[in-house]
Amino acid sequence: MTQTSREVFDADQAAPTAVAQVLQLKSLPHDRFRADPVSVTGRRTIYGGQVAAQALRAASFTVPDDRVAHSMHAYFLAAGDASRPIELKVERDRDGGRYSGRRVSAVQGESVIFSMVCSFTRPADGAPEFQAIPMPDVQRPTELPTHQLNASRTFDLEVRVPEDTEPWYRWPARLWLRIRERLADEPNVRACGMVFLSDLCTGLSRAPQIEQVGLLPSVDHAVWLHRDGDPNGWLLIDLHPLSTSGGRGVYTGQIFDERGGLVASLAQESLFDLPRGR
Repeated sequence: MTQTSREVFDADQAAPTAVAQVLQLKSLPHDRFRADPVSVTGRRTIYGGQVAAQALRAASFTVPDDRVAHSMHAYFLAAGDASRPIELKVERDRDGGRYSGRRVSAVQGESVIFSMVCSFTRPADGAPEFQAIPMPDVQRPTELPTHQLNASRTFDLEVRVPEDTEPWYRWPARLWLRIRERLADEPNVRACGMVFLSDLCTGLSRAPQIEQVGLLPSVDHAVWLHRDGDPNGWLLIDLHPLSTSGGRGVYTGQIFDERGGLVASLAQESLFDLPRGR
Protein backbone atom coordinates (compact mmCIF):
# COMPACT_ATOMS: atom_id res chain seq x y z
CA MET A 1 0.00 0.00 0.00
CA THR A 2 1.13 3.54 -0.64
CA GLN A 3 -0.52 4.64 2.61
CA THR A 4 -0.02 3.01 5.98
CA SER A 5 -2.62 0.90 7.74
CA ARG A 6 -2.74 3.35 10.63
CA GLU A 7 -4.68 5.68 8.29
CA VAL A 8 -7.58 3.16 8.23
CA PHE A 9 -9.34 3.73 11.52
CA ASP A 10 -11.17 1.15 13.58
CA ALA A 11 -14.91 1.74 13.50
CA ASP A 12 -16.78 2.08 16.78
CA GLN A 13 -18.67 -1.07 17.77
CA ALA A 14 -21.80 0.97 18.49
CA ALA A 15 -24.02 1.80 15.52
CA PRO A 16 -22.52 4.82 13.72
CA THR A 17 -24.46 8.06 13.69
CA ALA A 18 -22.36 10.04 11.20
CA VAL A 19 -21.01 9.60 7.69
CA ALA A 20 -17.52 10.28 9.03
CA GLN A 21 -17.78 7.06 11.07
CA VAL A 22 -19.13 5.08 8.12
CA LEU A 23 -16.00 5.97 6.13
CA GLN A 24 -13.68 4.53 8.81
CA LEU A 25 -12.56 1.16 7.43
CA LYS A 26 -10.43 -1.62 8.87
CA SER A 27 -7.41 -2.71 6.83
CA LEU A 28 -7.08 -6.41 5.96
CA PRO A 29 -4.30 -8.17 4.00
CA HIS A 30 -4.09 -8.09 0.20
CA ASP A 31 -5.91 -4.78 -0.51
CA ARG A 32 -9.01 -5.82 1.38
CA PHE A 33 -10.93 -3.65 3.83
CA ARG A 34 -13.80 -4.20 6.25
CA ALA A 35 -16.73 -1.90 6.90
CA ASP A 36 -18.44 -2.74 10.17
CA PRO A 37 -22.22 -3.15 10.46
CA VAL A 38 -24.22 0.07 10.69
CA SER A 39 -27.29 -1.46 12.36
CA VAL A 40 -27.50 -3.11 15.78
CA THR A 41 -31.29 -3.47 15.72
CA GLY A 42 -31.71 -6.23 13.13
CA ARG A 43 -31.68 -6.60 9.37
CA ARG A 44 -32.39 -3.67 7.09
CA THR A 45 -31.15 -2.78 3.64
CA ILE A 46 -28.07 -0.63 3.13
CA TYR A 47 -28.39 2.82 1.58
CA GLY A 48 -26.69 2.59 -1.82
CA GLY A 49 -24.73 5.80 -1.33
CA GLN A 50 -23.15 4.27 1.77
CA VAL A 51 -21.62 1.21 0.09
CA ALA A 52 -20.56 3.31 -2.93
CA ALA A 53 -18.75 5.79 -0.68
CA GLN A 54 -17.11 2.98 1.32
CA ALA A 55 -15.94 1.26 -1.86
CA LEU A 56 -14.41 4.49 -3.16
CA ARG A 57 -12.73 5.02 0.20
CA ALA A 58 -11.22 1.53 0.09
CA ALA A 59 -9.86 2.18 -3.40
CA SER A 60 -8.38 5.51 -2.30
CA PHE A 61 -6.13 3.74 0.22
CA THR A 62 -4.35 1.89 -2.63
CA VAL A 63 -3.43 4.79 -4.93
CA PRO A 64 -0.43 7.14 -4.84
CA ASP A 65 -0.82 9.99 -2.38
CA ASP A 66 -1.19 12.68 -5.05
CA ARG A 67 -4.20 11.06 -6.79
CA VAL A 68 -7.78 12.17 -6.25
CA ALA A 69 -10.99 10.38 -7.32
CA HIS A 70 -12.67 11.91 -10.36
CA SER A 71 -15.18 9.24 -11.48
CA MET A 72 -16.90 6.02 -10.46
CA HIS A 73 -19.24 3.62 -12.25
CA ALA A 74 -21.04 1.02 -10.16
CA TYR A 75 -23.61 -1.79 -10.22
CA PHE A 76 -25.88 -2.69 -7.34
CA LEU A 77 -26.09 -6.48 -7.54
CA ALA A 78 -28.04 -7.45 -4.40
CA ALA A 79 -29.62 -5.75 -1.40
CA GLY A 80 -27.04 -5.42 1.37
CA ASP A 81 -27.76 -6.26 5.00
CA ALA A 82 -26.90 -3.33 7.29
CA SER A 83 -26.56 -5.65 10.31
CA ARG A 84 -23.60 -7.51 8.72
CA PRO A 85 -20.07 -6.32 7.89
CA ILE A 86 -18.98 -5.65 4.31
CA GLU A 87 -15.67 -6.81 2.90
CA LEU A 88 -14.29 -4.49 0.21
CA LYS A 89 -11.85 -6.13 -2.22
CA VAL A 90 -9.74 -3.76 -4.32
CA GLU A 91 -8.05 -4.75 -7.57
CA ARG A 92 -5.31 -2.51 -8.98
CA ASP A 93 -5.97 -2.28 -12.71
CA ARG A 94 -3.31 0.29 -13.55
CA ASP A 95 -1.15 3.12 -12.24
CA GLY A 96 -0.13 5.38 -15.11
CA GLY A 97 1.80 8.61 -15.15
CA ARG A 98 -1.27 10.61 -14.13
CA TYR A 99 -4.24 8.24 -13.73
CA SER A 100 -4.90 5.19 -11.54
CA GLY A 101 -7.71 2.70 -12.22
CA ARG A 102 -9.23 0.46 -9.56
CA ARG A 103 -12.01 -2.14 -9.28
CA VAL A 104 -13.82 -2.80 -6.02
CA SER A 105 -16.19 -5.62 -5.04
CA ALA A 106 -18.33 -5.36 -1.90
CA VAL A 107 -19.01 -8.80 -0.44
CA GLN A 108 -21.29 -10.07 2.33
CA GLY A 109 -20.91 -13.77 3.08
CA GLU A 110 -20.55 -15.49 -0.30
CA SER A 111 -22.43 -12.81 -2.24
CA VAL A 112 -21.07 -9.85 -4.15
CA ILE A 113 -23.62 -7.11 -3.45
CA PHE A 114 -21.90 -4.25 -5.31
CA SER A 115 -19.15 -3.76 -7.88
CA MET A 116 -17.44 -0.58 -8.97
CA VAL A 117 -14.75 0.70 -11.29
CA CYS A 118 -13.23 4.04 -10.35
CA SER A 119 -10.47 6.35 -11.51
CA PHE A 120 -8.09 8.70 -9.70
CA THR A 121 -5.97 11.47 -11.19
CA ARG A 122 -3.13 13.77 -10.28
CA PRO A 123 -4.77 17.23 -10.50
CA ALA A 124 -3.52 19.48 -13.30
CA ASP A 125 -2.86 23.12 -12.38
CA GLY A 126 -3.94 25.78 -14.87
CA ALA A 127 -6.39 23.56 -16.81
CA PRO A 128 -9.27 25.36 -18.63
CA GLU A 129 -12.45 25.94 -16.62
CA PHE A 130 -15.88 25.76 -18.29
CA GLN A 131 -19.43 25.11 -17.05
CA ALA A 132 -22.36 24.89 -19.49
CA ILE A 133 -25.18 24.49 -16.93
CA PRO A 134 -25.97 27.26 -14.44
CA MET A 135 -27.33 26.51 -10.99
CA PRO A 136 -31.13 26.85 -10.80
CA ASP A 137 -32.47 30.01 -9.16
CA VAL A 138 -33.80 28.64 -5.88
CA GLN A 139 -34.25 29.68 -2.25
CA ARG A 140 -31.09 29.55 -0.17
CA PRO A 141 -30.82 26.73 2.39
CA THR A 142 -30.81 29.20 5.31
CA GLU A 143 -34.34 30.26 4.27
CA LEU A 144 -35.75 26.71 4.47
CA PRO A 145 -36.73 24.21 7.19
CA THR A 146 -35.01 20.85 7.53
CA HIS A 147 -36.65 18.02 5.57
CA GLN A 148 -37.06 14.79 7.55
CA LEU A 149 -35.02 11.80 6.40
CA ASN A 150 -34.65 8.18 7.42
CA ALA A 151 -31.74 8.94 9.76
CA SER A 152 -30.91 5.26 10.33
CA ARG A 153 -29.89 4.99 6.64
CA THR A 154 -28.53 8.46 5.95
CA PHE A 155 -26.90 9.22 9.32
CA ASP A 156 -26.11 12.94 9.73
CA LEU A 157 -27.10 13.98 6.21
CA GLU A 158 -29.29 17.10 6.36
CA VAL A 159 -31.73 18.09 3.61
CA ARG A 160 -33.72 21.22 2.83
CA VAL A 161 -36.17 21.34 -0.08
CA PRO A 162 -36.70 24.61 -2.02
CA GLU A 163 -39.90 25.50 -3.82
CA ASP A 164 -40.02 23.80 -7.20
CA THR A 165 -42.20 24.77 -10.17
CA GLU A 166 -41.66 21.36 -11.79
CA PRO A 167 -44.00 18.67 -10.39
CA TRP A 168 -42.56 15.67 -8.54
CA TYR A 169 -44.06 12.71 -6.75
CA ARG A 170 -42.97 11.09 -3.47
CA TRP A 171 -39.29 12.16 -3.52
CA PRO A 172 -38.00 15.71 -4.08
CA ALA A 173 -35.84 16.03 -7.19
CA ARG A 174 -34.21 19.35 -6.28
CA LEU A 175 -32.76 19.69 -2.80
CA TRP A 176 -30.05 21.27 -0.69
CA LEU A 177 -28.04 18.81 1.38
CA ARG A 178 -24.95 18.58 3.53
CA ILE A 179 -23.16 16.23 5.95
CA ARG A 180 -23.23 17.80 9.41
CA GLU A 181 -20.26 16.14 11.18
CA ARG A 182 -16.93 17.36 9.88
CA LEU A 183 -15.13 15.00 7.49
CA ALA A 184 -11.35 14.74 7.39
CA ASP A 185 -9.72 17.57 5.47
CA GLU A 186 -8.58 15.36 2.61
CA PRO A 187 -9.68 15.48 -1.07
CA ASN A 188 -10.49 11.76 -1.30
CA VAL A 189 -12.56 11.85 1.88
CA ARG A 190 -14.54 14.77 0.47
CA ALA A 191 -14.97 12.81 -2.78
CA CYS A 192 -16.41 9.90 -0.78
CA GLY A 193 -18.77 12.30 0.97
CA MET A 194 -19.97 13.56 -2.41
CA VAL A 195 -20.61 10.00 -3.56
CA PHE A 196 -22.49 9.28 -0.33
CA LEU A 197 -25.01 12.04 -1.01
CA SER A 198 -25.24 11.42 -4.78
CA ASP A 199 -27.64 8.47 -4.39
CA LEU A 200 -30.26 10.37 -2.39
CA CYS A 201 -33.76 10.62 -3.92
CA THR A 202 -34.37 10.08 -7.65
CA GLY A 203 -34.96 12.14 -10.78
CA LEU A 204 -37.56 9.55 -11.77
CA SER A 205 -39.92 11.25 -9.29
CA ARG A 206 -40.67 13.57 -12.24
CA ALA A 207 -41.32 10.73 -14.72
CA PRO A 208 -44.79 9.86 -16.09
CA GLN A 209 -46.53 6.99 -14.24
CA ILE A 210 -44.19 7.28 -11.25
CA GLU A 211 -47.23 7.32 -8.95
CA GLN A 212 -48.05 3.78 -10.16
CA VAL A 213 -44.73 2.19 -9.19
CA GLY A 214 -43.32 1.37 -5.77
CA LEU A 215 -39.76 1.62 -4.54
CA LEU A 216 -37.10 2.09 -7.20
CA PRO A 217 -34.14 -0.22 -6.51
CA SER A 218 -30.94 1.08 -8.10
CA VAL A 219 -29.37 -0.96 -10.90
CA ASP A 220 -26.31 1.13 -11.68
CA HIS A 221 -24.89 4.51 -10.72
CA ALA A 222 -22.17 6.80 -12.09
CA VAL A 223 -20.64 9.96 -10.66
CA TRP A 224 -18.17 12.40 -12.24
CA LEU A 225 -16.39 14.71 -9.80
CA HIS A 226 -15.52 17.89 -11.68
CA ARG A 227 -14.27 20.05 -8.81
CA ASP A 228 -13.34 19.72 -5.16
CA GLY A 229 -16.78 20.05 -3.57
CA ASP A 230 -17.28 20.30 0.19
CA PRO A 231 -19.99 17.88 1.42
CA ASN A 232 -19.96 19.66 4.81
CA GLY A 233 -21.19 22.80 3.06
CA TRP A 234 -24.59 23.19 1.45
CA LEU A 235 -24.82 21.59 -2.01
CA LEU A 236 -27.76 21.72 -4.41
CA ILE A 237 -28.60 18.48 -6.20
CA ASP A 238 -30.85 18.84 -9.26
CA LEU A 239 -32.25 15.64 -10.81
CA HIS A 240 -34.09 15.05 -14.11
CA PRO A 241 -35.65 11.95 -15.74
CA LEU A 242 -34.23 10.86 -19.08
CA SER A 243 -36.10 7.69 -20.09
CA THR A 244 -38.31 4.86 -18.83
CA SER A 245 -38.58 1.63 -20.82
CA GLY A 246 -38.19 -2.11 -20.41
CA GLY A 247 -38.97 -1.95 -16.70
CA ARG A 248 -36.07 0.45 -16.05
CA GLY A 249 -35.70 4.21 -15.79
CA VAL A 250 -32.70 6.49 -16.18
CA TYR A 251 -32.18 9.92 -14.70
CA THR A 252 -29.33 12.41 -14.63
CA GLY A 253 -28.34 15.11 -12.19
CA GLN A 254 -25.97 17.91 -11.30
CA ILE A 255 -24.56 18.95 -7.93
CA PHE A 256 -23.74 22.63 -7.35
CA ASP A 257 -22.01 24.41 -4.49
CA GLU A 258 -23.56 27.52 -2.91
CA ARG A 259 -21.60 29.79 -5.27
CA GLY A 260 -23.15 28.04 -8.29
CA GLY A 261 -20.13 25.98 -9.27
CA LEU A 262 -20.86 22.60 -10.88
CA VAL A 263 -18.95 20.20 -8.63
CA ALA A 264 -20.35 16.85 -9.84
CA SER A 265 -22.63 15.17 -12.36
CA LEU A 266 -24.38 11.84 -11.99
CA ALA A 267 -26.52 9.30 -13.81
CA GLN A 268 -28.48 6.38 -12.44
CA GLU A 269 -30.62 3.53 -13.77
CA SER A 270 -33.33 2.10 -11.51
CA LEU A 271 -36.08 -0.47 -11.77
CA PHE A 272 -39.33 1.12 -12.97
CA ASP A 273 -41.83 -1.75 -13.12
CA LEU A 274 -45.57 -1.18 -13.10
CA PRO A 275 -47.66 -3.64 -11.03
CA ARG A 276 -49.02 -6.61 -12.97
CA GLY A 277 -52.44 -6.01 -14.47
CA ARG A 278 -51.83 -2.37 -15.30
